[in-house]
Amino acid sequence: MAISLFSFSHSSNASFAVTLLNLSLSSGHYDVQKNIQYGEGSRHQLDIYQPKEKISASRGQDKPVIFFIYGGAWKQGNKKDYKFIGHAFTQAGYRVVIADYRLFPQVKFPDFIHDSADAIAYIDQHSTQLLGDVSQGYILMGHSAGAHTAALLATDQKYLQQRQVKLKLRALVALSGPYDLQLDDPEVVPIFTPIANEATAKPVRNVPANMPPVLLMHGRKDTRVKPYHTENFVTALQQAGIQPQVKWYDNIEHIKIVSSIAASLRFLNPSYQDIIDFLNNLDNK
Repeated sequence: MAISLFSFSHSSNASFAVTLLNLSLSSGHYDVQKNIQYGEGSRHQLDIYQPKEKISASRGQDKPVIFFIYGGAWKQGNKKDYKFIGHAFTQAGYRVVIADYRLFPQVKFPDFIHDSADAIAYIDQHSTQLLGDVSQGYILMGHSAGAHTAALLATDQKYLQQRQVKLKLRALVALSGPYDLQLDDPEVVPIFTPIANEATAKPVRNVPANMPPVLLMHGRKDTRVKPYHTENFVTALQQAGIQPQVKWYDNIEHIKIVSSIAASLRFLNPSYQDIIDFLNNLDNK
């Protein structure tokens, strides 16, 4: 399963660490619209980060929009903690959307999947006012439980089809997700059961033939979401005729793979540059 950035210790020191990380980031290269309501609840809000004109003359309109879904074991997490994601990718000229979603025990599967789909649909329906030109489509990106949600939205296409989302999905970028979720795991049981068909909770069981390009990333030392999840997802994709790009990091565990996206922590791991290289190649296709 998946725990959110620094929350693995459940301590005030961890919360203080992520606050310090975000406070250390400059803000001169982007603008942010906060707390845009995409639904009725207090957890139905999203933030939009856009590069300023001096970074990108088009304010990112020549690139896909990145829709980032954070982790937290479906029990915790807040978009404000992921300022470093908005900061990182606006540096490269991308627009970034980060949405909150409802959490257990308020809701169970698949309600939090529906929330992310609703946020994407809201962006699709209000793109002209919020983002301008979105003809380049969007990228689903997520870490941990957020990677599971992103992968489900990319593989089980009913969520977006039900909402008549017209925005084109250009790619999936997934970091350390539990794609082959074990539904008998004591931590998972209360969140995902009862469930009529366990395949609906497993991206490895839902791969369509029309998947967009995929980048999967995982640390070999990840004991929280073990590497077999990515290995099994790779196999499922290949069996469907899709060849994902896969990045393995020998000395990286669950948290560093996402925290090293932050500008001040990129010495920990090349995950940020690997994502940028993948996106640049996508832009050139």
